[in-house]
Amino acid sequence: MATGESSDPSDPVASILRFVGQFVALSESEQRLIREVTRIERYGKGTVLLAEGDVATESWLVIQGCVRVFRGTGDEARTVALHTELHLVIPPTYGTGAPSPVTLECLEDVVASASTPDEEARAFAEHPSFESVCRVMGDAFRAHLQHAHIDAVTLTPGQRYLELVRRRPDLLQRVPQYHVASLLGIQPETLSRIRRRLVRRVAPPR
Repeated sequence: MATGESSDPSDPVASILRFVGQFVALSESEQRLIREVTRIERYGKGTVLLAEGDVATESWLVIQGCVRVFRGTGDEARTVALHTELHLVIPPTYGTGAPSPVTLECLEDVVASASTPDEEARAFAEHPSFESVCRVMGDAFRAHLQHAHIDAVTLTPGQRYLELVRRRPDLLQRVPQYHVASLLGIQPETLSRIRRRLVRRVAPPR
């Protein structure tokens, strides 16, 4: 899912409305509905939203900030995803009661719309039109995951890095290189070699 417009800290829901508006035309009543059912939460950098092994009781839509999804601990930890503005963060076991296989950690201060299965069910029951809006967002999220999976199994590390630069150049400025390398499934030293090789390739002759 591509990053959308910059969020407005004074009105986080406005970013959600602009994002959804890219896919479906919202009436004034639907916009009011989204404002009514949206719960905005703010988390400090370093906050663990969900620990590996815990039961996932919430999902999030990031409005501002970056959330890292990873598995394992210490040097064995593998970054699975880096979610930034207008990315859905849905734990793999959300709503199932099963332990989470991943940890979710805020790499930056995060502003997000949070929801629980009960909140979602109540919103759908009281406002049936809201379900279609959520379906549109879910379809966009699944398309993003499919692209990421295809890249992971078909591209070389260098190609995956170039795709990351093309699709999400902001990550290279916001996230430590070792997290980027882990996301690409390579060592930081390998990422450094790829970047040096690309710099030499585009550097003008002397």
